[in-house]
Amino acid sequence: MKLALCSVILTALCSALLVAACSSDDPAAAVPAGDAGAEAGGGGDLTTPSVTCADSLDAIYASPGTIPTEKGQLVKCARDADVAKDAMQSKLAALGYAGKPLTSSARVYRISYATQRGNAAATPAVSSAAVYIPDTPRAAKLPIVVAARGSRGQGPSCAVSKLDPTQAGINDDAFRLVYPLVGLGYAVILTDLAGYADFNAPGNPPSSYAQAEDVARSTLDSGRALKKLFPALDDKVVLVGHSQGGHTALAALAVSEAYGSAAPIVGAAVYAPLWLSQRSWGAVLYRPLGKDFPIAGSAAAAVSVWYHYTHAELLDGPGEGEKLFEATKRAAIKKFVESTCWEQKAELEKLGTFADELFDPDFASAVGYPSISGACASPLCDKWQARYSSDRPHLTGKAATTPILLAYGGKDTTIPPGRMKCALDRLGEDKANLTVCYEAEKEHGTILSAKADYVADWIASVALGAPAPAACAANAAAITEPCATPPPND
Repeated sequence: MKLALCSVILTALCSALLVAACSSDDPAAAVPAGDAGAEAGGGGDLTTPSVTCADSLDAIYASPGTIPTEKGQLVKCARDADVAKDAMQSKLAALGYAGKPLTSSARVYRISYATQRGNAAATPAVSSAAVYIPDTPRAAKLPIVVAARGSRGQGPSCAVSKLDPTQAGINDDAFRLVYPLVGLGYAVILTDLAGYADFNAPGNPPSSYAQAEDVARSTLDSGRALKKLFPALDDKVVLVGHSQGGHTALAALAVSEAYGSAAPIVGAAVYAPLWLSQRSWGAVLYRPLGKDFPIAGSAAAAVSVWYHYTHAELLDGPGEGEKLFEATKRAAIKKFVESTCWEQKAELEKLGTFADELFDPDFASAVGYPSISGACASPLCDKWQARYSSDRPHLTGKAATTPILLAYGGKDTTIPPGRMKCALDRLGEDKANLTVCYEAEKEHGTILSAKADYVADWIASVALGAPAPAACAANAAAITEPCATPPPND
């Protein structure tokens, strides 16, 4: 709680501890978590969680002990710092938000909950998450809003729920994603995904980058966890995601019928989703293409490292991730995956100029050109091409009819228009129930600030019975570039 919030509380109610906690001059700073034991109760409304949230923040990321078998079952709960409406408004304004004024402050919790990994064994696991509860709800009965963050790196310090102050750049996108949602009255859970909590424990590989089943299960189970923490929430789920989180949200939608959800998914809003052919991460290992994506000048090489290493650890077993890389660089690659977050590529840049230089030559040869040509010549290639394909599942059944809102900025250099056209073509192929909002002057991060209040109103239309917001001034027709290939858009 901040000084701005304390100013509206009767002085007689502010203890010496609260006054001290409100002394921060950083409008986005948070008070230390306190003993939340007194808050435990039946969870019949949004003021009282269903469990005693008296764990420490550090405990959320520690060993969970015996993992419950029920999906989404709460394991630990900690009371985190409240965030005042004025603090969120100030932070968002600094990040370019000029939408509707926020109406609510937020109570914040951190939890861990039971889920499953995306391997064939569906290994029991836990995921950590942050929960944001509005003190001024938008409606008497709120949907379960599940937020999926963009790329951050796979190491424990990259977990979005920690909002590690050393990761200011990537934290800004998390603020852009979540603060408008809770600030405009929604209850939101922002999951780290399985692998970040109890990091590197036996049987707990790092979160597998864009592995559809792995990220989808953690995401769907986070909705279950939020419903268990606050049973008063409505039996409706809305998925919201940005960039890699857009892939996560669409993957969760795609597998939701088979895996199950806390409640019916009534909508998915995605900002600049990474809904691309996952062959991309193999294709950059083919030097004639990879030279356009040097390690120092592009995120593609780092993502290729994260993608392949973490898939091998999850699907092939402990230690298999390192084996994909050039023998003298394996220790450095392992350190990079386990300790480096987005845009901290200095150590990776020391290992080579292009992505293929990082990998074992036989592996790069086996998957690189075939990711472009589609012609495999080895079982190793067949295995990885199957993985690339499965990581962008088709939307079928109810997923194809669920309303999807996609917001995109024409000056996005992370996912340029030609690449976004590939994502739109794939959604069109699936006959998705898609609405597109295009903002010509917005970038990969600033599209969040531009369309956040629109997304909040759109959620109200699909989950609360409110009128649909007016159509956006521009839509998918404004993206005139053809789908940029290679790799093929499949």
